[in-house]
Formats: sequence, C-alpha cells, structure tokens
Amino acid sequence: MANYNVTITNGQGSESMKAGTYNVSAISAPGYDLTSLSPTTFTASKAAGSGSFTLSASGTLTLVFNETGAEGGTPITSGSVVMTNQAGTEEYGEPITIDSTGNAVFQNVAYGDSQTPFMLYFKQLSSDESHNIESGIISVSMTSASQTEYVLNSPIAEQTISLMDANYSGLTIPSATLSFEEEA
Repeated sequence: MANYNVTITNGQGSESMKAGTYNVSAISAPGYDLTSLSPTTFTASKAAGSGSFTLSASGTLTLVFNETGAEGGTPITSGSVVMTNQAGTEEYGEPITIDSTGNAVFQNVAYGDSQTPFMLYFKQLSSDESHNIESGIISVSMTSASQTEYVLNSPIAEQTISLMDANYSGLTIPSATLSFEEEA
C-alpha cells in the first residue's frame, strides 16, 4: 500500500504517485482548520494528473476605519476594502463593504498565535465623501481567532486655490471657475 506526504509551498506541490485512489487528509496548514479539507479523496492515474483541494479558516477580522486609527475615533460611514497580496497587486475574494459604523468584517480568515502570527494584507478601495482613503497596504498580524484592527481615514482637508494673471505679476483674476477631475 502506497502512502505519500506532499509538501505544499505557495499553494503548490507535486509527487510521483502510483496509480490508485487515495484518502487525503491535511497534516499541517497553520491558520486553517485541517478537518475542512475538501475533497478527501484523490485518484492518481498512470499518466500525469492534478488535483485541487481547499481548506477553510475560522477567524474573524474586523477592520475599523475612523479619523484616529484608534479606538473611539469618529468612523467613516461607507466604503470598501479587499484582501490582497503583500504588494497589493492581487485581490482575493470580493471587496467587503465598510458599514455606517466604520466596520468591515472579514469572516473565515486564517490566524496564528503570538509566536507564529498569520499575515493578512488589505487595500482600501473607497471611503465616504468626507474622508481620504488609506493609500498604502494595510497589514494585519492575526494572532487570535477574533481580532479588531483600526485604520486611519483622515478627514478631507480644505484646499485653497489662487488664480493669477499669467502676464501681470500680482494681478488676481476677479471671477473664474476651475474644474478639478480626479485622475484614475
């Protein structure tokens, strides 16, 4: 009877296997529920083949978006955020809506402990009309099954615009309207 342990690195692994049907179980996957493996059987053929499996996590992460980036700050009232890779170039899953209390709740996320935290990364996609979005990648070190992290969304700031005559230094333009369109 043949038995194999396949090491998975960055979601991929391979092993030369004798043709046959195998019961599959997860031995280790930090941050994930090993009993959630699906499917639990695999059939190897005489020719090269492949199989795809999934595991679920059970953690809950609440990101709180507010004006201080700390507990008690005035919350933003809408927006969205998505899980990404560390660089923010790949998005995982659907964006999560930021509710009227500033909360975005991510269910079924992986977590570790204080010795071996599970790192998660997020990108804020939008905010309400009164606040700036967090422009960088939000990194969270998940160390428990339920965790809350705070994200700063500063209020939009008033911008003072002046318009002067291009040919006569110091001469202000008495009346005009300028249009500012945000770049994509």
